[in-house]
Order: sequence, then structure tokens, then C-alpha cells
Amino acid sequence: MRHSAVGVLLSCLLLGSGVVSSFAHGNEIHVIGVVASVEGNVVTVKSRDGKSVPVELTDRSQISKGKAKEPATAADLLPGERVVIHARKAGDKLQANTVQIGNPKGEGEKAKASP
Repeated sequence: MRHSAVGVLLSCLLLGSGVVSSFAHGNEIHVIGVVASVEGNVVTVKSRDGKSVPVELTDRSQISKGKAKEPATAADLLPGERVVIHARKAGDKLQANTVQIGNPKGEGEKAKASP
């Protein structure tokens, strides 16, 4: 019995381990990926699984940047920037509550020392 429970748990973990572009947590939907484009007040995020997810920025959207979560603006959302967006459903759209801009890929990673 214990082996079957472990098998079910492992199966769920393996199935759930695929990178998901957006997932719900509480009342928010999380969108994780790289900024593909910004047109007007809509930022399109290319998720790690290759899907494009449009998210609307509103006057209530809070944007921050880096580990220190310094205040930022929509002008800081440039193609290639990594982002984590917490959004809410508004009809058939997603509206950003918070946008966290990360470091561009490779920035902030320590270089490996040669042996």
C-alpha cells in the first residue's frame, strides 16, 4: 500500500514538474517568463514552456526591480527581461497586481572558477 502511495505521489510530482507558464495561488495567477513585447499597457510574457501570455498593466499595478525590489515603471519592462507577475482575472484578461523584474539571464550568476 505504501509503495502505491509513493508511486502516485512521484507520478504527480513528475507530471507537475513541467514548467507551467501560469498557475493559480490563492486568488492570483502567477505568470513567469521573459518579456516578449510591451504594447501600450499590455506586456506579453513568453513563458518557459514557450506560450505567450498577455498581461494588462493598470494604474494599480506595482512594478519593482531586482532583489532589493526597487521601485520601477512600465518603461523598465524591456524585451528579454525576466519577470514574475502576480495577476488577477478580469473578464477574459489578466491584470497585473505586482510585476517583479528580475535580472537578465546570466546577470547576477557567479562565474565558475577554472580548476
